[in-house]
Amino acid sequence: MFQKAQKQKSKLRLALAGPSGSGKTYTALNLARFLGKKVAVIDSEGGSSNKYASEFPGFAFDYVQLNDCHPQNYINAIRDAVNAGYDVLIIDSLSHAWNGKNGILELVEKEKLKITNQFQAWGRVGVLQNQITDALIKAPIHLICTLRVKTAYVIEEENGKSKPKKVGLAPVQKEGMEYEFDIMADITPDNTLVVSKTRCPALNGYVQNKPGKETAEIIAAWLNDGVEAPKAAPAEENSPADASAAKPKARISLQTSSMAEKEAAAAQKAKKAEAKTNAAPKAKPVAKGIIEKTAKLIKIAEKEDAWGKVYGFILEGEEMGYRAFSKQWEEKGRPMIGKTVHAKALAGPNGFTLIGLELAS
Repeated sequence: MFQKAQKQKSKLRLALAGPSGSGKTYTALNLARFLGKKVAVIDSEGGSSNKYASEFPGFAFDYVQLNDCHPQNYINAIRDAVNAGYDVLIIDSLSHAWNGKNGILELVEKEKLKITNQFQAWGRVGVLQNQITDALIKAPIHLICTLRVKTAYVIEEENGKSKPKKVGLAPVQKEGMEYEFDIMADITPDNTLVVSKTRCPALNGYVQNKPGKETAEIIAAWLNDGVEAPKAAPAEENSPADASAAKPKARISLQTSSMAEKEAAAAQKAKKAEAKTNAAPKAKPVAKGIIEKTAKLIKIAEKEDAWGKVYGFILEGEEMGYRAFSKQWEEKGRPMIGKTVHAKALAGPNGFTLIGLELAS
């Protein structure tokens, strides 16, 4: 049914596009620190975000480095950031999901080697692009994505002399990706932000050198204006090997139609409550951010939840397993069972999410 439209509070969807050296990572961090208390970075730029770890006094952030830029790894990292309770997530850069190692373009080329019809190759891989776009749109946290742009040089006249100037061209991502963002801004080589597309009226034609607190406050005022938006259901996980959506567990409601049934239901509820009270308390993660552990990998357990398949990596001496949502993690870890491994995980309110696993040296 149609209903009256009204402005709702929302989460940021900002894209920063610029050539190498324009300060995309710096700008993203300088805005993020004024938009939320807990900030995380998905870093596919070789750990470049770490170079700014001490740039802003009193500001700290967590990061995970992607060496494999398969779109599913981005999707998993976005979900992990949501589960860990971060306020702002920076994706630096989203371009690598398109043309990085195991990015969309590379996956298409691999498919072309298997089949002769290039349109079928795009059809098979294109579903991953749709899934990463869906993850960006639905994530219930602020998102700032950096995009590389192809660069070129033009010759300009300055004081009667010819001088080459580096300029940015189109962003490195799927054509039309800019439509998925509320704010699209170009970062010039001298670190000036130029808003090229926005749904925020206050940012129409906005230009700011070294944007920071002032720009963030304009954005925050616009995001927080309106009524509370209805909470969306969590997105379902899709594995790289299988693009079909995971089915969430069905909700079961118990309806009683007689006094006897009501009494039986009450007794059953009391019994469950007593069992829960007497049960040993589950271990809760006490760490925050990134943790690391070296121990023997005992086993990998598999189960189903609302996200789909979840793999639990159990290390020797640990009461709580390390979760992983991708079949790729299970395949990587299976040969390591019984061996000493070095595990890296992201600690959140719901447990530990595996983000790194290697044989211990």
